[in-house]
Amino acid sequence: MKTLAAKEEQFLTNANGKHTGVVLDMQAYERLREAEEELADIRAYDSTRDRVRSEIAASQFSTLVAYRAGRDRKAK
Repeated sequence: MKTLAAKEEQFLTNANGKHTGVVLDMQAYERLREAEEELADIRAYDSTRDRVRSEIAASQFSTLVAYRAGRDRKAK
């Protein structure tokens, strides 16, 4: 992943001078959103990996050919 440093960071501060937020350009915001989505995908994969492996080991699965045949029968 490429990281670009902002030329100038812009913070929002409260009356006491404490940073309460940051202003991002759209490109940085979009990169953060994409990274967030990728992390969600990784977490979803990790949460189902063990269950799927155990189902495969127990032969509790359908082949793609069987799935398509069943779907085609339902569509008729």
